[in-house]
Amino acid sequence: MSAVPIPDPILERKKVLKVYDPDQHDYSVDAPQMVEIRPGHYVWANKAEAEKYKREFK
Repeated sequence: MSAVPIPDPILERKKVLKVYDPDQHDYSVDAPQMVEIRPGHYVWANKAEAEKYKREFK
């Protein structure tokens, strides 16, 4: 969600970008897939990550 631009310059300056680090993910047991975490917003995540993102962005 941090990659989505915000049309308000003040909010955009306060936004914290999240950088992808593949070493933080273990997909050996639970393979990732495209998951809708909010209407119209999809992420590439396994089940555990998808649940975490859904809780985080409610």
